[in-house]
Amino acid sequence: MRTIQREIEGPLDFELRRPRQAPLSYVADLPDSPAQGLAFLIPGFGADTGGDYAQALRRHVVERHGLAAVSVRYHCHGARPGNGATITLDPRDRIFLVGLAAANAVELGDLDDVGDIVRRLSAAGVECEVRATLEPAREEYQNFGLVQAMDHLAVLGDLIDQGAAFDRSRIVALGSSHGGYIAHMIGKIAPRTLALVIDNSAYVQPPMEFLGRPTSIEFADTVAPGVTVFCRVRSGWSYDNRQAEDFYDRDRDLIRDLGYPPHLLTARAGAGASAAVYRMANAVADDISPPRVKLRQAAAQRAAGFDSQLALIGEAELDGKVFKRLVHGLDASLAGLFDMAAPALRPRQEPIDLEAQSVVEYECVDSTYRFTHMAAAPYIRGEVISRFFED
Repeated sequence: MRTIQREIEGPLDFELRRPRQAPLSYVADLPDSPAQGLAFLIPGFGADTGGDYAQALRRHVVERHGLAAVSVRYHCHGARPGNGATITLDPRDRIFLVGLAAANAVELGDLDDVGDIVRRLSAAGVECEVRATLEPAREEYQNFGLVQAMDHLAVLGDLIDQGAAFDRSRIVALGSSHGGYIAHMIGKIAPRTLALVIDNSAYVQPPMEFLGRPTSIEFADTVAPGVTVFCRVRSGWSYDNRQAEDFYDRDRDLIRDLGYPPHLLTARAGAGASAAVYRMANAVADDISPPRVKLRQAAAQRAAGFDSQLALIGEAELDGKVFKRLVHGLDASLAGLFDMAAPALRPRQEPIDLEAQSVVEYECVDSTYRFTHMAAAPYIRGEVISRFFED
């Protein structure tokens, strides 16, 4: 087995037009002989973002299935405290903590040291809840889905340019939770590229609490006994002025909807004679990825002409090996899930989007999203075009 580890320039955030603060990096493990395909192993926000977990999963896919296995540090990958994000208290909550200490006669030291304030309150038995912002690693922000999917397509192009030998008709994207969402988004942006999408508990639409609105609670952390911080990830979007260029409007939301029937029909038409196969698993009770929405997505995929199967996992399906607990993500073994879904991997018949230099367009309400695939860097370009009037 050999390893390719590289940093490249990431695709432009064509919606928000913010410069990237760090290069796009990836690690690919390949078998010694030409790989029988390629698998993107896409982490979400949980333990699967860890380097050791990712390495073990790549090794499993290479050794058991003969595929090249790729981990991408995609845009806003570090969105939790465990993988690089930092917690920044909202100003009013910082003032609240200082006032709470005064009201409970808790002596404070450095008033700018929030961690010290929290520890002193906790030691005094004071319980409280505050709000904060999760600042992603590398000064990034949450675009949500599009840039992250484009990052994987850019890595695919770079691997080809680096001479990585793999069967381009057998490309897989496996993801859990947000990683599964990105896997579906890759299939939407590049409908001729993926042969198989393996989805563990991916939401169909961006959860409202994940969009960084001021009232959102995306992540809760007990930073000290009795002190809980409710966090939202810093977003690139605004929500209070429709005329603002960064306003998250209905078109931004619609392009990110992975179960919208007209877009699924467009993707299937763009896929050619063959199309991606979808194998999905979801808990029967899941507030983040509601099963009724997943059922609707699978039905819409089938109606559009995709081979899509959804397994709803209840108590009877918990085997302690692949599916372990009835929680979001099912505490699933991603290696085991890959093994279960791998028999559905069938070669695609057409050149992938990069080779075909495809142009894929999705009509929304006021705008059309256009994705242009290129054989040379940056490999993928996005545009938002007015449907009715020139801006």
